[in-house]
Amino acid sequence: MQAVTTRRKTRSASASRTSRRTVTSKRIRHRLPPARRAEQLLDVAERLFAAQGFRATSIEQIAQESGVTRPVVYDRFGGKDGIYLACLRRARHQLEESMFGEVARTGDSLKRLRAGADAYFGFVESSPQRWRVLFGGGASVSGDVADEAMRLRFETEKQIADWLGTVTPKADDQSLAALAHAIGGASHQLAQWWLRNPGIAKQRIVDYFVKFSWPAIRELARS
Repeated sequence: MQAVTTRRKTRSASASRTSRRTVTSKRIRHRLPPARRAEQLLDVAERLFAAQGFRATSIEQIAQESGVTRPVVYDRFGGKDGIYLACLRRARHQLEESMFGEVARTGDSLKRLRAGADAYFGFVESSPQRWRVLFGGGASVSGDVADEAMRLRFETEKQIADWLGTVTPKADDQSLAALAHAIGGASHQLAQWWLRNPGIAKQRIVDYFVKFSWPAIRELARS
């Protein structure tokens, strides 16, 4: 009887060790490199911010849907403000790289405007979730986060103004900045309208943007 009990205990202990090894191996298989983990967290946070806004999204949700604990998110980004701004920086970098890269590869000024518009609205079309986080969350943030979000946006407008300066070399800096912000605002509002009317082809949206923006650029060049 004692021998049977001993065998049962041995089998139980062996099964327990096997179970622990299995759990451990699963954890190891799901352990991502730091850079990949950061991208995963940003992808999850971006989806949540786009779907329910900044205020309604919590670190707990981001961690749970990423399959990690909250300290992992805090260690990487410092908190909700940090991961939100990281989402903004990633999205804006992607947009600027695409938009200004196309502008730099194109010939005359009108073609450059069209190329930049095509890249911008291509971003809206291919990454509407990312665009909504980039341009749609400003009303729900405040303080330092809102200030940093605005600073990032103004950096983009500054690049637009710099490009306009090559098209309208006699224009003063204030006029260039004003037109850059007007063009940026127009593209934002047109994108919002397009997302509510998705049956319109992207090329038509690009045509509208160029049709409305180019006369203002030519007028500034003549003044």
